[in-house]
Amino acid sequence: MRRYKQVFHIGLIILVSLPLLTGCWDRLDPENMAFVIAIGVDPGPQNDYLFTFALAVPKTPSGGSSGGGQSSDGGPKKTIAVHTVEGSNIASALRVSQSFIARRLTLIHSKAFILGEDMGRKGVMPLLSEAVRNREFRRTVNIITTRGKAETYIQNILPTTEQDISLWFELELDPNNIGDIIPNRARFHEFIVDIENMGAGAITILSAPRPDIKKGSVKLSSENDESDAEASQPDVSKVYAGRLRRKGEVPVEFFGTAVYKSAVLEGFLSGSETRVLNMLRGEFIRSSWDFRDPSNEKLMLSVNMRAEKQCQIKVTRSGDEVTVSFHAAMEGELISVQTPVDYTLPESIEKLEQSIQSQLENQSVELLNKTLRQWGTDCYRINNHVKSTFSTWKEWEAFRWKDRIKDVHYEVETSFKLRGHGGQVGPAIEGDKMH
Repeated sequence: MRRYKQVFHIGLIILVSLPLLTGCWDRLDPENMAFVIAIGVDPGPQNDYLFTFALAVPKTPSGGSSGGGQSSDGGPKKTIAVHTVEGSNIASALRVSQSFIARRLTLIHSKAFILGEDMGRKGVMPLLSEAVRNREFRRTVNIITTRGKAETYIQNILPTTEQDISLWFELELDPNNIGDIIPNRARFHEFIVDIENMGAGAITILSAPRPDIKKGSVKLSSENDESDAEASQPDVSKVYAGRLRRKGEVPVEFFGTAVYKSAVLEGFLSGSETRVLNMLRGEFIRSSWDFRDPSNEKLMLSVNMRAEKQCQIKVTRSGDEVTVSFHAAMEGELISVQTPVDYTLPESIEKLEQSIQSQLENQSVELLNKTLRQWGTDCYRINNHVKSTFSTWKEWEAFRWKDRIKDVHYEVETSFKLRGHGGQVGPAIEGDKMH
């Protein structure tokens, strides 16, 4: 009986002691942490790198930013703190940064990994090798390639509608907000998988700083300019980040795609090409899309597009000859038209559907010519389908897919159905012109 009491007392002591042994003694209080929201990388002067870190400025209990408030000239509150250091890798750059940053630097809430254009041209594999091993670096981080230097880009991040820089990145890069003018899957996970996949081409979001917007020096037109009524309206999506015709306050923009061949930057795709890229990759969600009006080729009309069925890729191989077929089924709702044509009539609907279908196919072929034929990069993951036609891994390796991409035969088949024509039935016509 006495023995049982001893066991009971020992067990009771252990049970009471357990809560005292738990706690956050080996953890860091969030109040003592500095969250790195974005990391920018440029080539360094000594065969190393220049790392630019954007830190979230903590908010004060009153709701403002502890490092912010309004500037002396009445400017916006400070939302990020930016600094640049030289280092051989991310770990060394963080260690150096810790010498003048009071709080413990951490990457656990990073939203963007930004590659400068020169860095992309040089090759990014050494950076990726380190990021894969870093326990704090999440695979959900968005990969962005910027025109020019990453340091300049981060210095130009000045959100106006959000005080939370982390939320700003999330909203800016949300496909449901921005549409399909940036790649829908450009996170670190997809990027590293595509680079490690033999013969595949990786993609990132294309962005650019706009110091001219920041300075207010942009001029869309002058007083002497006259509108040319005979000119064809431009497709505003056929531009790259950094070249949008706009004015405003936010001096950065996300528009288009950066395409990598292996781990080296090959070139850029415009916003309109990126929409087609998303469609052919089977990742198109929803976006407004501008097309030439078949009733007047000089004017544009807009359709709210969505995928009826995601694009299907079929591959056939005969010896060394590979043929790829893309089958995309799209549907949409007419939301903007400038001609008086009644696109609610069956014959007009059929004409519009055929025109949009033809334009989709032409844009797809142009993109395939650019990426496959000109650049020789497979950013559609065709290699996964070609790989399945071989019996062994050695046969697939001996095929050397990356050397055969430019010789691929491809065809595109698209279908389009107009499911609606906006909230108004029939075109808007002046009363004096109605019959």
